[in-house]
Parts: sequence; structure tokens; C-alpha cells
Amino acid sequence: MRQELGINLLVYKEKLDQGTAQSTLLKAIKDQGISLAEVRREYIKEASEFQAIAKEASQNDMTLYYSVPEKIVEDKVPNKNLTTYLEEAKKMNIQNVKFNIGSLNEIDQAGAEELKDILSKYEMTYTIENDQTNENGTFACPKCGKIYYPLTNGMDRILLAEGEKLYECQTGRNPMDKDTVTGLIVENRQKKGLYGIKNVSQGVWRGFYPDGKLKDIPNGQGIPIWNGMSVRFELGEEWNLRLMQQVEERKEDEDEQTV
Repeated sequence: MRQELGINLLVYKEKLDQGTAQSTLLKAIKDQGISLAEVRREYIKEASEFQAIAKEASQNDMTLYYSVPEKIVEDKVPNKNLTTYLEEAKKMNIQNVKFNIGSLNEIDQAGAEELKDILSKYEMTYTIENDQTNENGTFACPKCGKIYYPLTNGMDRILLAEGEKLYECQTGRNPMDKDTVTGLIVENRQKKGLYGIKNVSQGVWRGFYPDGKLKDIPNGQGIPIWNGMSVRFELGEEWNLRLMQQVEERKEDEDEQTV
């Protein structure tokens, strides 16, 4: 299975801030051998830009994702502009749309059914991410109360929770292997309420700590789930944790005790 190299157009923030249209960047991106781009809604200033982006993507045989920095659920109901955002995505032939989580954990059954009905009308996939506020840094399942911690590489998301597992297709070198477990979400043995990711693969991960410290994570060791923590799996992609501070105080050696 061929892996597609993608780029978030936010890397061109300086140009975008100066008024450069995202459609004019796509050919140069493809010329660099990159065939997937994440378009940013906040930098689309004219309605004509939707068609311009679609045209450039088609001419350069590119796949597009759409980042909408808005909450998918507000005040416990689907965002009132959700259909507008999805229609915009449709105009650009978008394959995946990304939203902030908002108050998704508080939505009731009727709201959930409405949300499902809206999303099911469009032939695209969806990514729900936390933003970097305390409000949306983590979320809990409304039925069981389990807390989830989002891990992101900028394009995709993995939801971490106690007892959950990571697989070879997510962290390893075989994107087709959805059966081999490579990571476990476990509670710190000496500090209840602190969780970590334990490496049970045969490879070595690398942990990037908020204070700048780097550490190799071989089989049997783990990294803590801390805000600002990053991990590089075998694939070489850097995944970041952006969430509420899990504990008020932490010790230098707590990462050693997550397994």
C-alpha cells in the first residue's frame, strides 16, 4: 500500500497572511512530489476560491483535505453552519473534513441523530480534533465516562484511553497490518490517574518532552501522556499531544513508571 505524503497549507502562513490564494500554491506543492494538501478555511476570502482550488487540484492530480477551525457541536447541538462548510468541501472535491470537537461529549440522542444525518449526506470522511484550549483538550464518553486524549500528526488523529491499543498500521512500517499490537495505554503503577503509552513493538520510538529533552523508547518502556509531549514512531512521523494538563505536578522520572 502506497503511503501519500501530505502538507498542511498552514506552513505557508506568512504568504497566506499576505493574501496569497491557496489555489496558487498547489502546483508548486505537487512539483515537490507532494500529492495531498490540507486547505485552510480561514484563509479562503472569496467564494471563487473554492472552484479555483478544485480546478488546480484536478489539474495536478492532488487529494485535498479541508480544515475548518470551527466546533462541530456548539451548545450541545450540531453547528448551525455545518451544512455550509460541507457544501464548500463538496465544491472542492474534498475527501476529508476536519473540525474541532466542541461540546460533542454533551450532545443528546436527538442531536447525535441530527449530526449523523447531516454528515451521511456527503461522500467524504471526517476528522474530529481537539483544539488547544482547556475546554476541548480532552473529552469523555457520555455513556461510560472514559477520558480520551487525542494524539495527532497534523493530518490524522488517534484517540488514546485507558485499555486502548495501538497497531502496526498506525506506528509501524506495515500500513496493512491492523492486527499486530505495538502500543498499550496503561496507568502509571506508582501514580494513579497518570497514563502513558507503552511500547510493545520490536522497534524503538523517540519521545520529545515539553522541556526539550529527547529519549529513546525501546520495547517495554513508555512515555507519559502529557500536554506538549510528542512521540516519533517507527514510520518517522511526529505525533503530538495537545490536551489539558493531566496532573498538576509531575516528577522527572514519572515517564519511567508508566509501564
